[in-house]
Amino acid sequence: MNLINDFCLADGLLKGVQVLVVDNDRDSRDLYAFLLKDLSANVITAGSVKEALEILSWFTPNILVCEIRFLGESIYTLLNTLHVIEADNGNHIPIIVTSTSTTGTHDQIPDVEFEEYLLKPFDLDQLVSLIQNLVQKEVKENFCHDVLVLQ
Repeated sequence: MNLINDFCLADGLLKGVQVLVVDNDRDSRDLYAFLLKDLSANVITAGSVKEALEILSWFTPNILVCEIRFLGESIYTLLNTLHVIEADNGNHIPIIVTSTSTTGTHDQIPDVEFEEYLLKPFDLDQLVSLIQNLVQKEVKENFCHDVLVLQ
């Protein structure tokens, strides 16, 4: 299925999904934001880890799409903040990592917990599909957890 070209099917596909896109490449960041907003997601973008940390003080995403490599900044600071937010609100925030690694392997990725990994350039349909699947999985897991707590 080609989600991007099938506008009738894709309209509202990500309605209500809050996405934080953190990428130091403006073109990538703007492309992801344009695409996800067109699918009705609420998208906030950041061009650096520092900017993302400021955004997280007032915005809690359902999902994070994040470049793994930042010159002079550590992604671990961002991930540690996400873990604190998750602990405070009790919901897991899935992470999709993107990278411009020239080797095409996962060997050079820092030791980071993430749900999915996309090597640039990647198919935008794949990004949309991953976001949709991860959000549905989180909603299902949170619902099951809430049902178990209520019993």
